[in-house]
Amino acid sequence: MKISLNPNFIKSSNLIFISAGLGIINFLLSPDILSSKSTIIVSIITILLILTVGLLIRLGISWIKYLLLILIIFGLNSLPMLIKEEFATHPLNAIITILQSVAQIYATILLFQNKNK
Repeated sequence: MKISLNPNFIKSSNLIFISAGLGIINFLLSPDILSSKSTIIVSIITILLILTVGLLIRLGISWIKYLLLILIIFGLNSLPMLIKEEFATHPLNAIITILQSVAQIYATILLFQNKNK
């Protein structure tokens, strides 16, 4: 496996790994997630997906930026309602979710920028 030399891909993968770390923290702090087996499984699969995307970015796989863009667009559709509900019940989880979204959006922007910048 060859690691990408593009600095934007490296920064982007670091942001994705930070987002996965925030997801793990969010997972451990949320009482709703730990209440049922199915939500635990979905949360673990989601974190593994984020880690896989970060690894593929680190390896310099160019098509992953399009997949990440699609996932971000789908995620942004449900984000306002999710944050509104979380702020009412678990404000810390809502803040972590916002930080995750910002990191993922910035990571996506970095992937589409020219590497000479």
